[in-house]
Amino acid sequence: PVVAFCPHPPPEPCVPWVTPSYARVFPDMSMDWTGDETRLGQLCQLFQLASSPDNNVQQQVMQTLNQFSQMPDFNMYLVTVFAKMTGQEEVVRQRAGLLLKTNLSRAQPGTLPPAMAQYVQEHALMAVRDASKVIRHTAGTVITTIVLKVGIAATRPTLDKLAECLADPNPHSVEGSFNALNKICEDGMMMIKQMWDQPDEQTQHFISWSAERLLPKVLQYAQPQAPLHARQNAIECLNHFALNYAFNEPKFPAFMPFAEKYMEVLGVLANDQDPTVLKEVCKGFVCVIENQWQCVNEQTASVVMQYMLKACKHPEYVVRLEALEVWTPCLNSPMTLQMVWTMLSDLIPVLLENMVYSQADYMGMENAMVEDDNAAVPDSAQDIKPRCHKEQGDEDDGDDNSAGGGGAWGAEWTARKAAASSLDNLASTFRDGILETVLGLIQRKLEDQNWEVQESGVLALGAIAFGCMEGLMPYLPRVMELLLKLCQAPKPLLRSISCWTTARFSHWICNEHLNPQWNEMLRAVLQQLLLRVLDKNKRVQEAACSAFATLEEEARHKLTPYLNDIVQTLNKAFQYYQAKNLLILYDAVGTLADAVGPELDTPQYKQALLQPLIQKFENTADNDRSIIALFECLSSLAQNLGPSFLPLCSALVQRCTRNIVNGAQAARMWMQNPNEFEKPDREVMAASIDLLSGMIEGLQGRVAEVLRQHNFLSVVPEVLKDSALQVKQSAFALVGDAAKHCIEFLAPFLPELLPLCASALRENSSATVSNNASWAIGEICIKVGPDFMSKYLDDIVSALVAALHRQSQQRQQLLMQNVCITIGRLGMVCGTQMGKSFGEYAALWCSVMKDARPDQEKLNAFQGLCNMIQANPQVAMNCPLDMASAIASMCPAPPQLEPVFRQIITGYKQQLGANWANVWNQMTEATKCALNHMYSCAP
Repeated sequence: PVVAFCPHPPPEPCVPWVTPSYARVFPDMSMDWTGDETRLGQLCQLFQLASSPDNNVQQQVMQTLNQFSQMPDFNMYLVTVFAKMTGQEEVVRQRAGLLLKTNLSRAQPGTLPPAMAQYVQEHALMAVRDASKVIRHTAGTVITTIVLKVGIAATRPTLDKLAECLADPNPHSVEGSFNALNKICEDGMMMIKQMWDQPDEQTQHFISWSAERLLPKVLQYAQPQAPLHARQNAIECLNHFALNYAFNEPKFPAFMPFAEKYMEVLGVLANDQDPTVLKEVCKGFVCVIENQWQCVNEQTASVVMQYMLKACKHPEYVVRLEALEVWTPCLNSPMTLQMVWTMLSDLIPVLLENMVYSQADYMGMENAMVEDDNAAVPDSAQDIKPRCHKEQGDEDDGDDNSAGGGGAWGAEWTARKAAASSLDNLASTFRDGILETVLGLIQRKLEDQNWEVQESGVLALGAIAFGCMEGLMPYLPRVMELLLKLCQAPKPLLRSISCWTTARFSHWICNEHLNPQWNEMLRAVLQQLLLRVLDKNKRVQEAACSAFATLEEEARHKLTPYLNDIVQTLNKAFQYYQAKNLLILYDAVGTLADAVGPELDTPQYKQALLQPLIQKFENTADNDRSIIALFECLSSLAQNLGPSFLPLCSALVQRCTRNIVNGAQAARMWMQNPNEFEKPDREVMAASIDLLSGMIEGLQGRVAEVLRQHNFLSVVPEVLKDSALQVKQSAFALVGDAAKHCIEFLAPFLPELLPLCASALRENSSATVSNNASWAIGEICIKVGPDFMSKYLDDIVSALVAALHRQSQQRQQLLMQNVCITIGRLGMVCGTQMGKSFGEYAALWCSVMKDARPDQEKLNAFQGLCNMIQANPQVAMNCPLDMASAIASMCPAPPQLEPVFRQIITGYKQQLGANWANVWNQMTEATKCALNHMYSCAP
């Protein structure tokens, strides 16, 4: 072996490792542990050999270290090598410290022997003073880990010593202590955020120690006369508290006195010359403005904003990057909003200057964005960012900035993107009010001979597109002409941004009311984007394909005349695209299917799109995450092609079912033994479930032909026992679709599924899961009838009502309406049984449903209301005001419901007598008008 492990070392020579007096923090601690010199030498040799490029040596090192790790005092040896053996090479000591930190982090809280924990702390404190910065910082991670495992109270002497070391004349000691304290404060504030609503004992210890011992000392170093490294560390330490709301949160009164002191620190350090200090100052000012600190009056805010405007022009990039973050939060306060309005003529030029590509942009940019011809170059694994499956029922966030055509925003956040985002938000807030200032600036940039300046003008134009659309409309024909020309520019980055900006005007391009020349404009835009979809640069392809998908969503059926060119282009793209852009291509094809629907259902189009998709389906492994985007695309095609999709279903069902069964099994094994099995990836599982839903929705009644061969619904009960929300919400959507279109194949599983629906409503784990469970119940009850539902009704209604009361406190209006609609559907089917308990929640039901939009769902729900009232007429008398208001919202009354509504309102007037006038007077004028118009019921 490389180093022989000595299980029974000779008693000599042994050396006692005595700690110097300056580090003796624990005077009562027994310091009689002795380390064996032979073993210490062996460890040092092992850490030295760890640098060997020889794999065999590396394996032997690991085996020997594993043998050493069996010793109960192994951590004592590690901290000795790390902290005391200063004659060893830095890398040897660092590896000992990092292994020590790893060992400590694996220990369960409360399991470290107190003597060992104290010994490690005392020696780590020695290393905090070391001449090597690497060793000092490693010591900081060791101490931080000990604090996490042992707790604040048990490590208070160490924390106090670190705070005292800030006054040490030794600069190494100050820097090392600050580094450790910054790590501890970062973890402490994370603990506070996790325990925000119910702070535990450890949280209280951290708060009291910080307020009493730490922050007063840190404030002393957050001054201009302090050494640079101390100023840098002090402001960073203070920001751990400020940026995590500690100084402005009333629930932490111990921290409140530091708010004004922190503001004073920002003020004095704002004139610092060091970029690192200024960066932290800008972070602090952003926090103060964003959270509207009470100590910030109008005068202070004005000074801060003028300073930040100046900081946005600072020569150091890191300062500009942080300063640019202040303008969006300024728009959320009436006081600062008005100030921004008065600063627009100064602010907008600064934003536009920051939108020109900088060296930082190029340093963070992949080569694919600037290479002239790289379409045939395969993507590397790191080029492809993780794909997140969009589950059934997810709301679109409406933010297409994140796509950004690949060239506008990209993955890394930069000053350029911060400036463009700020301009976008200014446009959304002030609308056309910024055009007088911004248009001339953009015009000059577009006319500039420097392509980078020209590109920033195109980005600015895209940034103001949404907010200033109305004011820009007179200029848009010429603007679009320029953009389409720039889509052909020599520079890939200029082509990319031009595609993205073109798509930002999709609403105007496709709207016949806003754009009389919409037909010609749409044709021209499509022609140029389709050319760029097949660009020789991969990132231009990405930008153009994303832009085309955005245009599809607006144009919809208007794309029909151009389907031949569109489908041919997409077919070529399948042959041409590398892995990353395939994900966007899948999205474009799925969006096209949703946009034009059955217009794609021709032999020519189906062959051109489905043939390459099936090839991808057959060649993509189950563990390849691109299968998520592929399944989403196929789901859209299945929904819109209907029976024409039937020949593909057998293979898709088998694949989806296999993914679901394997995923459920892996999830069950992981939940039973999380330490032994790896947590499974549920994304593919959820996408598989959604593809099955898409096939049911598209095939409708003809899905029976598939289910007779393979009833894939048999997997649903097991899947619904998974703890993953994305899996549950997709599975409940599948249950609802199956109930709607093929109830006979779902029926055998209903005795298990209906209680699972009720259970999900009670758990309230997610609004979307609850929504889908509620919707599934409604679809089931419509198909199976009252006899089948009767034995499950009490459990289901109890869960629905509990969810309704809970959501009324949380103000989740959409979920409340969906729950009420399900109750109404149950009333349609099981009116007699539902009427018995309806009085317990009738008032809440009425108050929710009066605000629901007037559609078929509302009509069905009110039919159920009428059935429940007819079964239990007294219910109507319990809440006349709410009931009358709900009935008034159905104006004009549907013919089939009008007699029951009239009976209820007339009954109120007759039975309440003089009290009817009191109820009437509590109604809104709109409610009175509607009721009197329909039922002549004024008192």
